[in-house]
Amino acid sequence: NQHEASSSEAEESAHISESSTSASDSDAAPGAAASGAATRNIVLCVVGGVLMGCWSPLNTYSMKGEEGLSPYWSFVCFTLASFVVGLTILAGQQCGLSVMPRVGAVTSFGEYFTKSLALHGWGLLGGAIWALGTASNLVSGGSLGYALSYALGQTAPIVAVLWGLGWYREFDGAPRQAVLFLVFMFVLFLAAITLLCLGGR
Repeated sequence: NQHEASSSEAEESAHISESSTSASDSDAAPGAAASGAATRNIVLCVVGGVLMGCWSPLNTYSMKGEEGLSPYWSFVCFTLASFVVGLTILAGQQCGLSVMPRVGAVTSFGEYFTKSLALHGWGLLGGAIWALGTASNLVSGGSLGYALSYALGQTAPIVAVLWGLGWYREFDGAPRQAVLFLVFMFVLFLAAITLLCLGGR
């Protein structure tokens, strides 16, 4: 009887241990998935930053010398390349060959054209503003120097943060530490822009 009792107690303990292990594994699975997604997004962001950083020196090299491209032709090449890359990414998403991580549900061209003209207009206006800024940046590089004009053009994050603060109210209810970091970012960014301008005089 004692042997049977000890055996049943051992089986019950093993069952409890297995249940605890499976529960801990199921709890850890979402955390591991979230950690993997965060790592992938960080790597993607770093790769994007490196590729964006390569644009200015490559673009400057294309306009080098008397046989180089003019700023306007360089802008045309930039626009065509953006169109091809964007179309490739969208086509890959629609065909299930995700070149970039998907951020929403699969849509169709028919659904795209059902959106209101106002929504398309806002998107086109944003693209037009970005294009005008890029063209202005390229043209000004001939006088300022392409390194300095590109650096000045990187004030885009400041404008984006101002939109987030004033229009989208993204920082409403944010902790005080986040607000302090935001102010610190503004100060450092403006200081860097000022030093670049002084160095380019």
